[in-house]
Amino acid sequence: MGSTLPQPFPFKWDLPTEEPTFHLITTAASLRLGNLLRHQLHLGFHLRSSFKKLCHLCNVPRLNHVWSETISNFMGIGNFRFANDVVCSSCSSYLCFFNGGEQRKYFGNEGNSGSSKMDTSRRNSFNTRKWTNILLAINVLIYVAQLATQGKLLLWGAKINSLIDKGQIWRLATYSLLHANIGHLMVNCYSLNSIGPTVENLSGPRRFLAVYLTSAISSAATSYWFCKAPAVGASGAIFGLVGSVAVFVMRHRYMIRDAKEDLQHIAQVIFLNMVIGLMSRGIDNWGHLGGLLGGAAVSWLIGPAWKYESMASDGRRIFADQPPLFYLTDRKWKP
Repeated sequence: MGSTLPQPFPFKWDLPTEEPTFHLITTAASLRLGNLLRHQLHLGFHLRSSFKKLCHLCNVPRLNHVWSETISNFMGIGNFRFANDVVCSSCSSYLCFFNGGEQRKYFGNEGNSGSSKMDTSRRNSFNTRKWTNILLAINVLIYVAQLATQGKLLLWGAKINSLIDKGQIWRLATYSLLHANIGHLMVNCYSLNSIGPTVENLSGPRRFLAVYLTSAISSAATSYWFCKAPAVGASGAIFGLVGSVAVFVMRHRYMIRDAKEDLQHIAQVIFLNMVIGLMSRGIDNWGHLGGLLGGAAVSWLIGPAWKYESMASDGRRIFADQPPLFYLTDRKWKP
């Protein structure tokens, strides 16, 4: 990927070189595939290991429980910790904004909710990562189309600054859908499969897509401004998902167990990628950085941002999702 591929590890371009543009893209890649596999597998396992430690976050936006005042006082705001085995005899769920399209759902007594939640979890195992699966399928299908068109699709959609300067703005959106070779595709799909379901569960499908697409665009734009070499790859968007998790943990650090440790693991993933990028000519660190910052920025804006608030009507206290965008658009939650 040289300066050409914004992704965690170096990739070699395996494309025909009869045309000048093909030659330009091909010569931009400088690192061997063997080196790629050695490093990328290490990072892939590190990424999965790091985010397995965040698994206790996955159900947070699906809980959104309204706790009774007695339980609230007993637990305390500062000492509250989300956990998978939390059971509340009388609770309600408040879903709003991007989180699955629902505004409010109130449930009665859940004395026997344990088994039903497990059944629901099994039934919804696909839905909780629906868009991750769709994005994975899109990446694979587009790569098949690249092979079928013998590289013409790659030439049409890659980030090539000189062609963007001539008005081919769509390349800023399409470059994240393309991949240099099968190794490039596999590593990015592995990384997306590792982090995607976590973000999709934490944020809901709409916010997940907003973060992914915004990160892809910000990655392309940053690479365009600071990196002259041609580029393709979804890793900028994937870095945006990492930034989204980092924002979530920082924002809810007083409600999440081991938040400091989680942030340290996220920082290690980012640092490792950047170090590898600086040590290699085949990595577009600008694309990574742009995606990371874009994902973090949009996550800060659209949430989730859970806050502990009181309901004026009956005095109960709830977790309300009120990201800054609510206040910017006057979409404040009203009981």
